[in-house]
Amino acid sequence: MLAPALAAFGVYGGTAWTVRSWASCPLGNDASNNIGLQMMMPVVWICMTLLLLLLQLVLRRWPPRGGEAAMWIASLAAVIALTLLYRSGMGWPYHLPGGKCVEGYPIFPFTGKTGPSFAE
Repeated sequence: MLAPALAAFGVYGGTAWTVRSWASCPLGNDASNNIGLQMMMPVVWICMTLLLLLLQLVLRRWPPRGGEAAMWIASLAAVIALTLLYRSGMGWPYHLPGGKCVEGYPIFPFTGKTGPSFAE
């Protein structure tokens, strides 16, 4: 079963992308709640691993026409899709015109950003 390893790559890639996206925001990488991002990684990894294990179980129960190669491609496509979902759930910082970013990371994907929001 490749699910744990593939999920680890997906979570690491999504987290690295999130950190780079929030690099210019003082409430992002340098904030005290950055530890929340690090503590969230195992939870996201467990969720992604369980979804990938479920996919692999389904693919073994009803094998696709392409055999083992199709299973690999389906698993890789699922990891990419879950990584993109994770990354989109973490949002992007909003910078006021000529100002600084005043938002922080979401506590968990799709839960909203921390700190004041001026995006309206």
